[in-house]
Amino acid sequence: MKKINMFLWGNRISKFGFVLLLMFSYAAFANGNISNENSNFGDEFLNLSIATTQQSAAQTAAHQATSTATKKLQLEGKKPAKAAAKKETKTTVKKRGYDKIDDAFKGIGPGNNTIPFIIALLVFLVAFGGIIKMKGKKKYAFVLVALIAFGFISKIIYTEARALGRQQGYAPVQPIWFSHEVHATQNGIDCEYCHVDARTGRHAGVPSLEVCMNCHTQVKEGSISGKQEIAKIYEHLGYNPETMQYDKPAKPIEWVKVHNLPDHVYFNHAQHVQAGKVACQECHGPVEKMNRVVEYEEFAMGDFCLKCHRERGIDTSNPYYKHYKFKDMKEGDKITVDKIGGADCSSCHY
Repeated sequence: MKKINMFLWGNRISKFGFVLLLMFSYAAFANGNISNENSNFGDEFLNLSIATTQQSAAQTAAHQATSTATKKLQLEGKKPAKAAAKKETKTTVKKRGYDKIDDAFKGIGPGNNTIPFIIALLVFLVAFGGIIKMKGKKKYAFVLVALIAFGFISKIIYTEARALGRQQGYAPVQPIWFSHEVHATQNGIDCEYCHVDARTGRHAGVPSLEVCMNCHTQVKEGSISGKQEIAKIYEHLGYNPETMQYDKPAKPIEWVKVHNLPDHVYFNHAQHVQAGKVACQECHGPVEKMNRVVEYEEFAMGDFCLKCHRERGIDTSNPYYKHYKFKDMKEGDKITVDKIGGADCSSCHY
């Protein structure tokens, strides 16, 4: 009879544990912040795998090149330059130590809840086992612990579920390191000098490398990154800094988009920047202080977009709004965006 009871007890635990493990899987991979230092466990593992593969490939290529050069030198009766080969290998796999998320922006977003979830899950399973085995007052203590652990698990699941499809805290590594701190703050370059489409178009746009070359034909070395990153601009443009001619094959850059909205959402930058006089920082946060761009705000419809539309007044100097006839409006009342259709579903979803 004891064996049967133990089997039934173990069976209950395993079933419940399986359900919780499914919940853990959901919580661990729901947010999907790839390349973010606060990303979930699955994404970190994916990035680590990619980085390891790339590093191994680079090391293999460097090793093959070194071996070929060594054999060639041996045939010619010369000694191979081992020190130079080692230095070349180290340079090939060298990481960009300056390309990291600033400390001020590391805590943005739901963060990595994997470890806390596992701990809470283990505590809950132990407490659940104690509830089954114990009797008397000890049993109530285990019930209390199980309830606290379950509440913590529920909180993590809610946080991850809320973040599903959103990317607050997302900070991908770009093919060329670009510091807004260096360009916008230290050198005082205006946002719209590079993002020229933000004032007139739907998308702010990624500046072309020709815009970069307005400065970098003369500025050939960065204050932090040295020549490494600027050389990548030259490489993609096919520009030879020695001859100052575009005499090499060019290739496009695959930038990684940071701020994403769902496909069913319509957003127009010109409507906000030009007509609404919305500053870049109101949606994107203090980008001018970022060495790596981080999605600063949680682009939630109710808590972010509609909240702004219900609080923000329209620019009454815009002659377009003279065509509106506002009913039940008293003189001196504030005309907010929601009163001109900014809260209608069809304004953003159609």
